[in-house]
Amino acid sequence: MTDTKILSGIDSLYYFCESNQNYDDLYLEVLDQLENQRGKFLKKDIAFENKDLIITINDTPLIFLGVAEGFHWFKDMNDNFKIGFKDKFKNRSLNDIRVQLLAFSIYTIGIKSIIEFINNILLKDYITSYFPITRADLNVFIQSDLSFITKEMFVTRKRKYATISEIGSANTTETIYIGKEPFKLRIYNKTLELKKSSKKDLMNEYFLNNDFDITKPIFNIEFELHRTHLKQFNISTIEDLFLNAENLFKQSMEDIRLVDISNITEKDIQNNTKNRAETLPIWNYIKENYKIDSFLQNQLPLERVKRNILVYSEQKFEIEYIGIIRKAYINNLPLTDDYLKDLYYKAKDTLTKKTTITQLKKDYILVDFIDENKNEKEEFRLLNNGDLIKPIRPNKIVSNLNDYELLVYLDKTETRKNLSKIDESIHYVAHKEALKRGLIKNYKGEELI
Repeated sequence: MTDTKILSGIDSLYYFCESNQNYDDLYLEVLDQLENQRGKFLKKDIAFENKDLIITINDTPLIFLGVAEGFHWFKDMNDNFKIGFKDKFKNRSLNDIRVQLLAFSIYTIGIKSIIEFINNILLKDYITSYFPITRADLNVFIQSDLSFITKEMFVTRKRKYATISEIGSANTTETIYIGKEPFKLRIYNKTLELKKSSKKDLMNEYFLNNDFDITKPIFNIEFELHRTHLKQFNISTIEDLFLNAENLFKQSMEDIRLVDISNITEKDIQNNTKNRAETLPIWNYIKENYKIDSFLQNQLPLERVKRNILVYSEQKFEIEYIGIIRKAYINNLPLTDDYLKDLYYKAKDTLTKKTTITQLKKDYILVDFIDENKNEKEEFRLLNNGDLIKPIRPNKIVSNLNDYELLVYLDKTETRKNLSKIDESIHYVAHKEALKRGLIKNYKGEELI
């Protein structure tokens, strides 16, 4: 058993941040940003979801999740944490800021590093140094098949923790729940869970980095400890938890024991008088080898954490891309598939050659086209894709323009319509054609020339 691999850690952490005198400014700013975001959609009568509303606090973008338990909840772009803000004048028995750390940050950035980022960068101007803990999940991953365990094999010291349920097939156990809030134990087959989890790649990388064999069974033993239970051990803050996590985990394994029922009678099992049974060696092994030091030492420098929080990912790209397209529609910018495709290739070109802003604006070269028969010279534009086109002129026949060209032309005539009567007439013709095609709205009270 001495070669059985285990990984000790803290699988989840929830805590409060005590707000300072500046917090009211932050909360009002959060509400203002949300209202501004909503207003952009409502003004144009465009449907939107919570995730479309993105605010920024100290240069960190946060996606709106909704309102629950009086808190406005957000998460960062890369699912490192969730954070909630409430009105300081409501439910004064609770702190104003609530934080939940998520698996991605815990197993990549490190639990101490992500806490330092939230407290010292994201919220630095709005909180004190007091961080009361509300829930912690202490856990051990073990490279061992624990599917032989049944609910009858557990002994609990306290009657109120005796709620036990079991999930699995007739031959193997997949999950066991023991106890209820504020003190619960979960044991489950992590390998099976990851098969249907979005965290599969993340956790497999974590296991491989710690010499686990992901082709063999991995189980998770996890104690869910809430604030009222933690207070019994004088654990009130994050720092208290880190200092006492090992003793707390070991005490939890004493409060709920996995015992050998082979040497006790069926009557003992039925009457729940199994205390005389000996603890199974695997349980004692896990208890004695729970060490939190290496887990807490998994830290990144704060500046690197900040870069990681803002790191670009496929998910972040999708969110931003959809947001940009929606913003374009809200502001009546003309979009076509060809136009977006053209922008895509422009962006790719910038990866292989140095392109200035001026070059991006002028994606053509001027060429002179000479008609020898008429002895005339006309100026054309040679596009990057090889197309040769005539520039749009003020006397352009607007009915021959496609929708995108018409809207671009209309925008240009808009800026010139007050320069002269001719420019005013040119704009009128373009505006009338755009109305005819339904490309723009004729707002009530607006009259054409």
